[in-house]
Amino acid sequence: MNATQAQTFDGYSVTNAAILQGVAAARGCTCEPYQDFFTYQRWLAQGFQVRKGEHSTRLAVFVAVSKRDPDTGETQIVGKRPFTAHVFCRHQVDPR
Repeated sequence: MNATQAQTFDGYSVTNAAILQGVAAARGCTCEPYQDFFTYQRWLAQGFQVRKGEHSTRLAVFVAVSKRDPDTGETQIVGKRPFTAHVFCRHQVDPR
């Protein structure tokens, strides 16, 4: 994943955006959901390192479940499953 890909999203959750706005307000920062909150791997892809000792914000998300067709070898999405994503705001990272 490169820095451009790390700033794009496949989906947008209004519930998760509200959670992140509440977290930002509690911390007293002006971070915006889906602009300033990213997972650890996305921060690394953008050239940042999460500071040691920082705690993540947990979000409930759904990830696609895919299955490979044995006849054609094609991969198809057959459903979604719940997953917990751990995100950090821009005030919790430093440039690498």
